[in-house]
Amino acid sequence: MAKTRGVRRLAFVVIGVAAIASLGPARAMAAELSDYRWQSRPLLVFAPTASDPRLLETLNRVDATRCDFTGRDMVLGVVVAEGDSTLDGHAVDADEARRLRTQFAIGDDTFSVVLIGKDGGEKMRVDEVPDLQAIYAVVDGMPMRSREMGADPGRC
Repeated sequence: MAKTRGVRRLAFVVIGVAAIASLGPARAMAAELSDYRWQSRPLLVFAPTASDPRLLETLNRVDATRCDFTGRDMVLGVVVAEGDSTLDGHAVDADEARRLRTQFAIGDDTFSVVLIGKDGGEKMRVDEVPDLQAIYAVVDGMPMRSREMGADPGRC
């Protein structure tokens, strides 16, 4: 009797793990901005193509200040008119990329960087390679960020 219960329990665990594994990739393929609300501050970089020099320079600047970037609960979104778009490393399908361009009124040939707060609202927009220190200053001036820094003052 106990052996049968153990086998059943194991079967349920295996089925559960298989179900979660099969849902995981679908979730990653459908990254949406709303997935990050109240958890992260997306920095959306819009560019005509993935090889746009302004995009590449922005990515280099983010990499150079990665600790400051992630320490502010920021995630990076790259939305391109031609090519593959991503949000926090997850693929963004073409329909969602188009929706984001429309939502933020960004043309296909336009370069723009938009900071989104944890509340989902636009906090800052620049149409050039961004000064990340200015973006970090905007984030640090947010009331929610002030509370976060008070609770965990650890810095890079």
